Amino acid sequence: MIESCIHVANIFYLVSFVTRDMLWLRILTCCGLVLGLAFFSCQAAPMYGPTLWHLVFLLINLVQLRRLVQERRRLNLSKERERLAEAAFQDLSRDEMLNLLTRAMCAQAEGLPDLRQAAQQPLSEDQQVVRDIAFRGLSRKDLVNLLTRRLWRSLRWVNPTRWRFRRAASSAATSGGPPQPIGVPSR
Repeated sequence: MIESCIHVANIFYLVSFVTRDMLWLRILTCCGLVLGLAFFSCQAAPMYGPTLWHLVFLLINLVQLRRLVQERRRLNLSKERERLAEAAFQDLSRDEMLNLLTRAMCAQAEGLPDLRQAAQQPLSEDQQVVRDIAFRGLSRKDLVNLLTRRLWRSLRWVNPTRWRFRRAASSAATSGGPPQPIGVPSR
């Protein structure tokens, strides 16, 4: 049983090497270190050197893990901002959100045209490089968080229901019926 601890620990290390999220890297590393501690300290002749080093690395990773969790809590949006952001960005695809975030970071956020239009316009070559290097690996939640923080002044004045109405109006125009806001049942 103890012999398998070192193998499972190394599997945790291998998985941690391929993860991109620092929080998960630290968690997986801590799991591997705990199993390494068990392996080195439960031998017939305990190996105190590796046990001590694993303990030191575990403590360092636990401190860093605590800092990461605190930082992520601090970066969470307020309930009001989260609700507004979800309403404002719910209809945008991941690529449109990436484009909008890239545009917002490369230009003055206040100088952006209509947010929907800014999200759908193609990016310049330099902006594509920024998008691919800086933002491609972000989750949708992280994209919404960054967009909300960068575009908060613009978002306060944007009425997300206007986007839904505009989209419904354009689809109604092609079908010949009256425009209906999304979520409102037709009669």
